[in-house]
Amino acid sequence: MVRLALSLGVCLMAVPRVASAQPAPPYTEEHVIILIDRSGSMVAPRLNGETRFQAALKRARDYVETVSTLPRHIAVWSFEGTSYIRHQAFSTSATTTLNTLNSLGVGQGVTPLAFSACAAVDELKSYRTTVLGRKKLRLSSDGLENSSPVGTQCQGGESVGGYPNLDPGSWQWKVLNKLRTGDATNPNPVPTFIQVIADIDFFTTYITDFNGSHSGAYEWSEKGEPTWSPVALPVEGPAVRYLGGLSSATGGRFSLALDNAPAPVFGDTNQDGCVNITDYDLVMANFGLTVPPGNRLADVNGDGLVDYSDYTVVVANWGLGGRCALPQPVRE
Repeated sequence: MVRLALSLGVCLMAVPRVASAQPAPPYTEEHVIILIDRSGSMVAPRLNGETRFQAALKRARDYVETVSTLPRHIAVWSFEGTSYIRHQAFSTSATTTLNTLNSLGVGQGVTPLAFSACAAVDELKSYRTTVLGRKKLRLSSDGLENSSPVGTQCQGGESVGGYPNLDPGSWQWKVLNKLRTGDATNPNPVPTFIQVIADIDFFTTYITDFNGSHSGAYEWSEKGEPTWSPVALPVEGPAVRYLGGLSSATGGRFSLALDNAPAPVFGDTNQDGCVNITDYDLVMANFGLTVPPGNRLADVNGDGLVDYSDYTVVVANWGLGGRCALPQPVRE
């Protein structure tokens, strides 16, 4: 929730003003599906004692509570096993969405990421087609595809080539195409298709066991067969490169949520672990701009316009992020 109590230093900051008129964003609404991984590995504990799943829910709640210039229509989905669940249809009520998120529980199954993400794109494509809606998929996960049903549109083998050199026909290639063109098998832009933005929170860790092996958790297939899922995927490995590339290619943002570090915070534009003067300056430098040409990192709430809503989030979260006790940059 946007915090009303502000520190004295923040209160003294000037309220931003637009230096010159900027064109209004073309979108009139924002349509969002929050897609949360409920697979077994999401029970992995984080440094503060909460599970990855609990951290993912908190991030989703924080997103719902950020102020947006555009009216938001939000649906809530999750995936686990071999399918996904539509927990909530699109709603403009933040209270309804928060109640839905609070009702979710983690599962113990495997990860049908490709199947679920591509179905979410289809849902976004078909929702309120008579208005120009900005389409967004907000994904929270700690793993990659391993259980989409054979024959579904985005199911495929693992790409041998890493991002951006993805193997045609691989599930990674299909998901990227689906987000960008609406067709899992078409990598070429479609002028009439509104690209779906992918904002991704990826949970992983640097921590390994004392014997050097990666820790993990069992996930269970629909046949009751156990699958060992490592919870410490390499931070610089193909999973991070792919999901980060997916966000970048669609105009979204990627947040790496390490288990041994504080969770990401809205308003921390450079993800250095502290909402501070650096983030404030970036928002002020882009104030009044649509994105693009404005810096998308300054668009804190991701509604396509850097405005008072983004300024409000930065000011409200000033000093948060878990690393503000370390030396921070100051304006000379």
